[in-house]
Amino acid sequence: MADATSRPTDPAGADVNADHAFLASLLQHPSRRALLALDAQGRVIVGNDRARGLVGGQVEADLRRALADGMAQLAEHPDREILHHHEAADCKLDCLLRAVTGPDGGILGYTVSIYSHDEAPDLAESPDRARWRYALENAQDGLWDWDAERDQVYRSGRCFTMLGYSRDAFAGSFDAWQGLIHPDDRPRMKVALHAHLTGERENYIVDYRVRDANGRWRWVLDRGRAITWDSVGKPQRVVGTHTDIHDYKQIEAQLRERELILNQAQHVAHLGNWSWDPENDRLWWSDELYWIVGLSNTQSPPKFRNQRHLFTPESYARLHAASVALLKHATPYALEVVMLRPNGERRIVQARAEAILSDDGRVQSLVGVLHDITEQRAAEENSRWRNDLLDRIAAMGRIGGFELFVDTGELHWTDENYRIHGIEPGTPLRFEDTLPSYTPESAQKLQSAFRRMIQEHVPEHSDELCFVTPDERRIWLRVTGSLEVRDGKPYRITGLTQDITEEHEAGERIEQLAHYDTLTGLPNRFLFRERALESIELAHRTEKPLALLFLDLDRFKYINDTQGHEAGDLLLQEISGRLRQCVRASDLVGRLGGDEFLVLLREIARPEDAAVVARKIIDAVGAPMELASGEAQVGCSIGIAILGENSADLEALLRAADTAMYAAKDAGRNTFQFYNASFYERVQRRVTLEQELRQALARDELHLAFQPTISMKDNAVACIEALLRWTTTAGEARFPAEFIPVAEDCGEILPIGRWVLGEACRQARQWHEAGLVFGRIAVNVSALQLRDPEFANHVIEACEREQWPTDRLVLELTESALMRESEVLRNTFAVFKAHGITLSIDDFGTGFSNLGYLHRFPLRNLKIDRSFISRMDTAPNMLELTHAVVSLGHALGLSVVAEGVETENVLQLLRQQGCDEAQGYLFTRPLAGEDMATWLAAQG
Repeated sequence: MADATSRPTDPAGADVNADHAFLASLLQHPSRRALLALDAQGRVIVGNDRARGLVGGQVEADLRRALADGMAQLAEHPDREILHHHEAADCKLDCLLRAVTGPDGGILGYTVSIYSHDEAPDLAESPDRARWRYALENAQDGLWDWDAERDQVYRSGRCFTMLGYSRDAFAGSFDAWQGLIHPDDRPRMKVALHAHLTGERENYIVDYRVRDANGRWRWVLDRGRAITWDSVGKPQRVVGTHTDIHDYKQIEAQLRERELILNQAQHVAHLGNWSWDPENDRLWWSDELYWIVGLSNTQSPPKFRNQRHLFTPESYARLHAASVALLKHATPYALEVVMLRPNGERRIVQARAEAILSDDGRVQSLVGVLHDITEQRAAEENSRWRNDLLDRIAAMGRIGGFELFVDTGELHWTDENYRIHGIEPGTPLRFEDTLPSYTPESAQKLQSAFRRMIQEHVPEHSDELCFVTPDERRIWLRVTGSLEVRDGKPYRITGLTQDITEEHEAGERIEQLAHYDTLTGLPNRFLFRERALESIELAHRTEKPLALLFLDLDRFKYINDTQGHEAGDLLLQEISGRLRQCVRASDLVGRLGGDEFLVLLREIARPEDAAVVARKIIDAVGAPMELASGEAQVGCSIGIAILGENSADLEALLRAADTAMYAAKDAGRNTFQFYNASFYERVQRRVTLEQELRQALARDELHLAFQPTISMKDNAVACIEALLRWTTTAGEARFPAEFIPVAEDCGEILPIGRWVLGEACRQARQWHEAGLVFGRIAVNVSALQLRDPEFANHVIEACEREQWPTDRLVLELTESALMRESEVLRNTFAVFKAHGITLSIDDFGTGFSNLGYLHRFPLRNLKIDRSFISRMDTAPNMLELTHAVVSLGHALGLSVVAEGVETENVLQLLRQQGCDEAQGYLFTRPLAGEDMATWLAAQG
């Protein structure tokens, strides 16, 4: 800090505006204080005589550091006053620093006033000066002044009286007022105060509830501002006001409540309102109007000129014309229009609007309502439809009415009711006179029903009754009566009578159809089940044997496909008749559905009797039959289950017979089999396998093993075959011969096949990148995969995804896969040929190969099945047979691979026959991927 008595070296260079600003700032300080004026860099420009006596030496050095911190703070908050307390052994000073700003808000310099505590206290600036200046601006409010350094709060009398307290009713501390604030509001008040004191907000303002002298909560608006800060930016003095806003808050709550009630009323009535200020183009919608239109109330309502999409074209045209007339001539309108919600829903609304005029007659604003009457119109339309329907029903004259007076028994009928009963209209009637014409059971039901209605005040009752007309026709009537009570006593019963004779007869026919097969006339599964349950219950009581035969026709689908469904229906009818002839009258024959039948043999003497009936049925069904389309012949497979310990109820008996029927099919068809527990276990095993197989991929239970194929010429690894393996999470191994047929039957072979292909290509690429030498990778393909039109694309995509060249991929097919030549198969093989994919026939010799197929399809390899190779040096003629296969393969231009080579002797025999490649345990067993890599590396 320069000498306090120094002057600017170039007065002419001083800014005139700056001088005026400095003078204005100096006038704010008491003239008996020490005063300094600093430039924007903090250098002393001028000081008074008091400054000479107080500032110098070590005091000057200490003040320079403190004022530097203050000026840094004023750079961000130029409107603050920075108060610094300087204490030393020989003096105690208060320094007040202010910024002087120019018209553009930039800092021109600073002023400093210094007060020494050793001098007269009247030289200190009175704290009341700022306090009362602030109070004058808020004369109706309570004033508070918080000295944060001493934690003392001065409060004006209004702070107490507005709450009903006497002046100085509690201590002048910050916590004393805090104790009055509602606990729920204190956190919000502290957050607002903290935000201001830390500089996040320019002012402190918050409203909260305070407990008044009567113990009630009263709303207060608390506002304030820090006016003095220390040199490190900590507030030292905060001044503010308390404003009583309790009445305003009550009015606000009442308005909110009324607005809520109004909104609810509008919602109940489906009534939305709007207003528009044409001059400012301000449009307002109520929440219910947003709902009616189908828009969210979080967005602004569309302008009038942009509302065309909210209405049908015809509705918008009428509404637009009415709105123009309203705006120009203040002509109110009331229209019914159709609105279109954004989701396409149509709503019918009544639109009303009128203008609010200014004093000079100009249209000042428009207000209106939209009343959604969609449901009302629908109800009215429905009511009209119902009335028309009732009129048509009455005109058709199919329902009659009646009234019966309780006290007199007098009975009145409508003309149609007379006609329904076959009695001349107008004939006098009493209730008792009509009863003899009902059947006895119906007369009793009618009397009992009316008696209960009258005695127990049953309001309504309906019943179906049988009436015999004078011409002895039996008709069925549905009679519905309602009780009318007057003065607490039954007065009359009124009701309707409907002729339901046709309906009742149709019900009987439906009952017949519900229990008998319409094609064969045999009991259907429901009636068969009902009677079978009765028979089983009787068998348990009498301990007499009972047998169930489950029949499934063989070759029935062939008849349907070749001779048509009409021929199939005739065949089923003929077979139904033959089945009846094969059993006793006491036995039960039923059709389960399709080409399946059930035969229940009651009270058989021994199980062998069921076999006798089964042979009789097989002979009868197998006999040729003449149909309109020609002769037809089918067979049947029969499963037999005997009621006993293993099949004690109908469900168990059906399962057992069904299982035995499948055993008969496995045994060659057109035969019968008794239920066998071991076969059932095999069926269950297959079901379990299928269920587990569907989760195998997801559970990561599948893995691959690999086995190489060796070239006979140079012993190089010509190919590596990927073999699928399955180990469950429980550690149980499943054999391919067991689970692969199941996978093909249930369709799981498709996703599994895609996984095998991708995994094999990925493993092959890893071996190749590791520098291991081998030819191709081979993957087995199911016939089911070849029928998929997208299979070829899946193969190409897998190679591209795993970055494996297609000309190093071999797909091994079974002979049966080639038996079904199709357009899909030809297209698939064309794709494979175009991409250089090798096709190989696997297990050759175990199927029924067509040499024409072998020649027609783009095959490259032929693999001789291991069953031939393993017996080359032991079985007679096997050596000649394998030689013939090798020669056949070469004649077809195919490379021949031998599977199952396990001895050196067999390998030499194959070499002599000219076999191209060999695979088997002689070289290695199937290995995991890592083990295969080790084996390949050892081959050099």
